[in-house]
Amino acid sequence: MGTEPQQIVQSAEEEFLKSKGFEMVYAVFDRDEHRTYATAIAMAAARDRKLTNDEKVPVSFEAIVSVPCFELWLLLHFVNIMAPMHRHEALAQLQRHLEGYQKGNNGIYAVTLPNLAIATQRATTLKEEYSRLPGEDPYTDVHELVKVLRKLKNSKS
Repeated sequence: MGTEPQQIVQSAEEEFLKSKGFEMVYAVFDRDEHRTYATAIAMAAARDRKLTNDEKVPVSFEAIVSVPCFELWLLLHFVNIMAPMHRHEALAQLQRHLEGYQKGNNGIYAVTLPNLAIATQRATTLKEEYSRLPGEDPYTDVHELVKVLRKLKNSKS
């Protein structure tokens, strides 16, 4: 397993505090079997609008989570998922749709972009049906972060 969610939230805060030059802070992590998953969500919520940037403006601080894992978000580009699954099953299913997929592969955004709208719709349905806590049902917020990033990219174009 990778870094614990609590460490990710702490690291996000530390990076923000180095410059305070941001309007938004996102801590992105999976449920996996992490012990600090719920604690990390609470930590992020406690920091939301409590930190201020270099312009003294309160900063949005959000946890972006995926249950069971990030691969759920990618899998939603190909199939609808409404039942709980183990992270290994999510990875195996994704590899059937993205041959050769491994965590950290480059070029995944370009490959999945044609199905972004349907993946976003499916992720929205999961959010309506399930909750990020306790973290047993399929759930992802990644579509919300993708929306923000696409908006930022388009505003700079």
